[in-house]
Amino acid sequence: MSFLSRFFGRNEQNNDAQEADLTLIAPVTGSIIPLSDVPDPVISEKIAGDGCAFIPEGCSVYAPCDGTITRVLSSGSAVTLRTESGTEIYLRIGIGTALLNGDGFSVLKKEGDVVRRADELLSFDLSRINDPGKSSITTMIVINSSARILKVTSASGHVSAGTTPCAWVYYD
Repeated sequence: MSFLSRFFGRNEQNNDAQEADLTLIAPVTGSIIPLSDVPDPVISEKIAGDGCAFIPEGCSVYAPCDGTITRVLSSGSAVTLRTESGTEIYLRIGIGTALLNGDGFSVLKKEGDVVRRADELLSFDLSRINDPGKSSITTMIVINSSARILKVTSASGHVSAGTTPCAWVYYD
């Protein structure tokens, strides 16, 4: 760290973010939590990929980057988009919410739609997905098999949907 950066608050994460191949913005407003805190072993053990998780405060999900919608779960609780470089980003709203069979979810985009960063993808009823046996924890996963990914780093703290950078993808 340089002498001046100690006074102006520049940190190493900002340097790393500038070198990232893909920057993802927060899909929801809320607090970021470590993937290891997600009560789903596929996510917490990073089996499908790396990324970040959120405790949402709002009821809308936004595109974290430009891409094409490649899959929308019939329950409306998850969507996958593919970037121009082929990286797939999987967004899932809640844990156990697929069992709601779409109740409480409104899908605003369909498979094949081209979206821009910060476009609204879907909305949900936060009180409905916080029912007993379910969790509102929302995850954004960079799928391992979709590109030659070297690493994914993520921010911490509070984020605003559609504006706050929260994860950085580095290709091999």
